[in-house]
Amino acid sequence: MTESERSDQHVRRADENPSAAAFGANPETHKLDSYPALDWLRFALASIVALDHEGMRFPGPISAGLSVDVFLALSGWLIGGILIATSRQGLPRFFFNRATRIWIPYAVAILLVYGLGAVKTGVDAGWFKYLLYDVTFTHYNFTTFPPAPYDMPLGGTGNHFWSLSIEEQFYLLAPILMLALPFGKKLWFWLVAAALMIALGMRAAPIALGVAAAISQRDFGHWHGRAFVRPALILATLLVLAIMWRQDDARWHPLFAAGVVLSLAFIGRRGRVGLLLGAISYPLYLNHWIGAFVMHLVVKLAGHVPQLAQIPLAYSCAVLAGFASWALVDRWVMEHRAGWYTPARGRLLGATAYALVAIGLVAGTAIRLHGS
Repeated sequence: MTESERSDQHVRRADENPSAAAFGANPETHKLDSYPALDWLRFALASIVALDHEGMRFPGPISAGLSVDVFLALSGWLIGGILIATSRQGLPRFFFNRATRIWIPYAVAILLVYGLGAVKTGVDAGWFKYLLYDVTFTHYNFTTFPPAPYDMPLGGTGNHFWSLSIEEQFYLLAPILMLALPFGKKLWFWLVAAALMIALGMRAAPIALGVAAAISQRDFGHWHGRAFVRPALILATLLVLAIMWRQDDARWHPLFAAGVVLSLAFIGRRGRVGLLLGAISYPLYLNHWIGAFVMHLVVKLAGHVPQLAQIPLAYSCAVLAGFASWALVDRWVMEHRAGWYTPARGRLLGATAYALVAIGLVAGTAIRLHGS
């Protein structure tokens, strides 16, 4: 029996025995190796996004946008690795885990942004339109600039939610491609998909390369960690960064993103600090805007805060907001979701996810055709 077959068998046993979930069983935890550096990478990426949005300018091509591309490649690597070892019988667990992990903290963030927006600036057509896009994970599909920040609550505060729509649509499309197509788990298929996406300038290209990287590890083992390969991979990634430094062409971003993930995907023991930083990276990404709001409030109340202190103050408040969100929401979800699981709930959440995106695509298309 192959490792994949053993993993699928383990998934089937757990999914057929919901009582196992009540005691914390989660088959997906056995589908990935332990990569300690990726915890630190997640926190660093979320921090770059927060600092960029708070007004800090990084050297060269380093920016919030590039950080999100690396985030997307990391999602492709991790979720692709899970789906490689997932059978059709294990899909309810896959959908359940994605929904509980992503949706609940995201729902809290939406309530904060749109609730404060309604209180501060009122409710108008733009408020309802972008709430529809965010709830249905179609923000990226229909957001247009420059008018978007004027339509969105709080002057575009929730604009970073666009990346959630790309990830959610990937979570729904990838299982169909990988489990329904005979070549869906083949390396060549994802390399071709990534090449087409890069050529078309699609923001999902890093995800496709991340999946290809995960499949390459399945086919060739930890090739990226071999003695002479890792230094060459790091040098190649730095070369791509140097090229972007000279002329920042977005077509290089997916290659750089995949290179960063592969360079840091070495197996080891995850430390407590890294685990904590990795855990708060998602709530930090979602709620980093709170830091800027607190900073502006402090400036308003204090009358004057030195310019050099404003960004560190905003970032510190953003990290505190991320930690508070993790402690109050994310940690509670992760501690209890295994006990909530049943295959029926997994199938229901999967069907709900597909329905939400479909509703968003239809409604968004209608809004665009109407000229709104």
